[in-house]
Amino acid sequence: MSIPIGFYQGNRSEYLAIPALSKLGFTIPVPRQEDHFGVDFIVHLARVEDKTVIPTGKSFGIQIKSDKNPLVFDKQHKRDCMYSSSLPFFLGLVSRKNLTLTIYNTLNRIQFFWMLGSTRDFTLAFDGAGDGIPKPDFEKRVGETGKPILEISIAEPETTDERLKEIETLQATMESWIDLENENLSLKEQQIALLYWPSNYTQNKPLAGDLERYSYTKFAGPGSLPNICKATEKTLTSLSFYLRKLQDEAPPETVPLMNTTCEQVEVLKNNCEKLRKKWTGGCANK
Repeated sequence: MSIPIGFYQGNRSEYLAIPALSKLGFTIPVPRQEDHFGVDFIVHLARVEDKTVIPTGKSFGIQIKSDKNPLVFDKQHKRDCMYSSSLPFFLGLVSRKNLTLTIYNTLNRIQFFWMLGSTRDFTLAFDGAGDGIPKPDFEKRVGETGKPILEISIAEPETTDERLKEIETLQATMESWIDLENENLSLKEQQIALLYWPSNYTQNKPLAGDLERYSYTKFAGPGSLPNICKATEKTLTSLSFYLRKLQDEAPPETVPLMNTTCEQVEVLKNNCEKLRKKWTGGCANK
């Protein structure tokens, strides 16, 4: 099959990806000037209720590839685009032979952010051995995606029941990875150097079991401690509110413990605030 002049091979892959992504939800192409990097589609997960398709409130961005050539983040604007986004980001590989879209995670990009900062280049490569996501090689600045998290057939199942079951499985799997991405991105936005990481996962199945946690001590210094204190203060404020608010609905035997816990929470919250302010002021005076 010949390719028309001015028509990228990647463009054809993007068109083939649309029916596969549409099984997950509303799929919107992103207009852009550069074809070689960025988000190609934003997908908003949707479900069917009473014969009506409604959005779930969860979305993600995806770049579509027609080959397994690594993604090289060798320009600052590429890293800025990647690191500044609060949208979960995935890679999609279209097979024109098999008529499938295979989706990969990109969690290693956050590993590189914490360990290398935003000014050093890195490379994301497809695949990798093992049950989970391979740990990146920080010296060579190369990280692998690990095995696929999802494979979507562009073809439709033969029956309505099979189609609904397929969509339910695909959406549940994608939703679990979106939740993981959002948790890690939230920590990054709060400048808390912590990353949640699946030690194992199965293609086309939602994430299950405990997640590994990585704390990056390289960044646990003057810049990180106040951020952790501030985030803790928010959590403790919420906990204190609910401990007081829910006492009328709580089992009577739990009320004394709720009162004691509430007092302890207030003390810890105040201590976190004092530590944050003193730490910040002391570091500023050095």
